[in-house]
Amino acid sequence: MVAVFALLAGVAFAVEKTQPAIQPENATVYALDIKDTDIQRLEVIAPTGSAAFDRAEPFVWQFTSGDPADLSRVSSVINRLAKLRSSAKVNFPSDKLPADLSPYAMEPASITTTLTMKDGSSKVVRFGSKTPNDAAYYVMVEGSGEMHTVNTLLVGDIEKLVTDPPLPSPTTTPAAAGTPRGTPTPPTGEGEPAQAEGTPTPTIGLPAPSLN
Repeated sequence: MVAVFALLAGVAFAVEKTQPAIQPENATVYALDIKDTDIQRLEVIAPTGSAAFDRAEPFVWQFTSGDPADLSRVSSVINRLAKLRSSAKVNFPSDKLPADLSPYAMEPASITTTLTMKDGSSKVVRFGSKTPNDAAYYVMVEGSGEMHTVNTLLVGDIEKLVTDPPLPSPTTTPAAAGTPRGTPTPPTGEGEPAQAEGTPTPTIGLPAPSLN
């Protein structure tokens, strides 16, 4: 009996090794899966123009001109591109990409992003047109041989890096503590009694500081 159980266990182990792994139905699929900390530069080419950003260690992002950029906006796009979550994989009849990708707006791509890594290698991600139900965009990682769909929010945020440059938020200098702002000085008319010595005189508030 022990020998029979051992034989059955051996057969089950051998079958498991020879069968391909089955991906869980709800497993997350990534069209691109790299470390965001390894990305040194992001370049975006869109119909409205282009933009490029370089990493300034340790966590700062700046325009390639050297001007500072809004860290939260650039980092958000970088992080989602590095872990590019697929909404669905596009399956073609021949299980291969078709020779003509123009129906998906991939030739040329609607938006092209290039991620340059610290080691000098690069990942090119091309975004095409919307799906027929307008719920997602087609996307391809160059060299992967696959096409996926991704949510529209990411594509919109990428395009805004061009149309609405991610400038850092301006800072303001608070008014001096205790200084009233906008308090008018009452006029001194003819015949009004003189103000007693030592009585503070209301002053006009200082003008708001200008924003650079």
